[in-house]
Amino acid sequence: MKLCLKPTIIPFKLDGQVVLRFNGQYAKIPDLHGAVWEFIKALDGRTAFEELITQVADRYPAVDQDEIRSVAQDLIKYRLVESPDAFETTSLSDHDRIRFSRNIDFFGSMAAVGENKFSHQEKLRAARVCVLGCGGLGTHILFDLVALGVHHLTILDFDTIELSNLNRQILYKETDVGMPKVATARRRLLEFNSHLDITAHETRLQSAQDVAGIVRGHDIVICVADKPANYMADWLNEACVEQGVPFISGGLDVRRSVFYSVVPGSSGCGACWLTSARNKSSLVNSVSTMAKQHDITYEHPGPALVTLVAVTAGMMVSETVKIITGCQPPQLTNKLKEFTFDDLDVSVAEVWQQNPDCTVCGHLADAQRSPQAETV
Repeated sequence: MKLCLKPTIIPFKLDGQVVLRFNGQYAKIPDLHGAVWEFIKALDGRTAFEELITQVADRYPAVDQDEIRSVAQDLIKYRLVESPDAFETTSLSDHDRIRFSRNIDFFGSMAAVGENKFSHQEKLRAARVCVLGCGGLGTHILFDLVALGVHHLTILDFDTIELSNLNRQILYKETDVGMPKVATARRRLLEFNSHLDITAHETRLQSAQDVAGIVRGHDIVICVADKPANYMADWLNEACVEQGVPFISGGLDVRRSVFYSVVPGSSGCGACWLTSARNKSSLVNSVSTMAKQHDITYEHPGPALVTLVAVTAGMMVSETVKIITGCQPPQLTNKLKEFTFDDLDVSVAEVWQQNPDCTVCGHLADAQRSPQAETV
């Protein structure tokens, strides 16, 4: 096997040891004779590491080959090296390999030896992503998705651009005021990457059936649509669970933002969360019931600061990357996380589990139970 240090690893030669710096961490390897340093510097991806071990051991008779081999095995175990042979096959064009090279090295930092570090970028390009809402969060999310290399997008909004949008909605300019958001967003994204496949819907969602018609056939949905305020979350949850499409939802609430994700069949859904919250608090139950019965919401547009918007969008898109690529497990399922401007802290605000009696996703919980579990 031919190995080289990952480009994200920086080696240092200190007194009697080699130190490898990566991701804010340090790995220390004893090296009294200098053999380890020579071995690591010789890892060029062109020579089999067993051959390098033999060459280094010949130069340093006081060092046993097994000592150097143990170092090599630790480098492999802790994913500090990569094998260039694993990168010979990719569907990415030369253009994309250059444009998204920083993404690729990022994903490569997590890859085990033998894994193709291009595979996560390929998954992003192939994914069909639907974004509901092209406002503050929506424009940041769309820009992030395109910068990541997502190629197939469906976007939806019914609104037009207003001057007050320009404090945070980054895809629009002063000359766009009065224009439809969705058409303008599509045009601006294509200016950023002319190869995109974008389907735009300038329409208002009025039911779960409307949402289902839009999200059907997508790999993931990101919802930052805030109208109608008291119904959108329910419609989204019902439609995505029915279609088996994972979704991420979030929004701003004065000086904090909240966000969560649902993976149908693997996590609880939004209805599970609402039931859990109502059971925990009679106040939450009373307020949420009254708000829906009388359609109570803000009389004026809510406050929004671009810094809060940007951080929240980054969190939601990071979860999107995890779900699409599988590079790491999702971090927002079965929990509501919040970011607060006051202390710049991200914390868990709510926790819930999949409810087997849930009217929306309970049938999925039943399908996951084994006959043995039912008997017990």
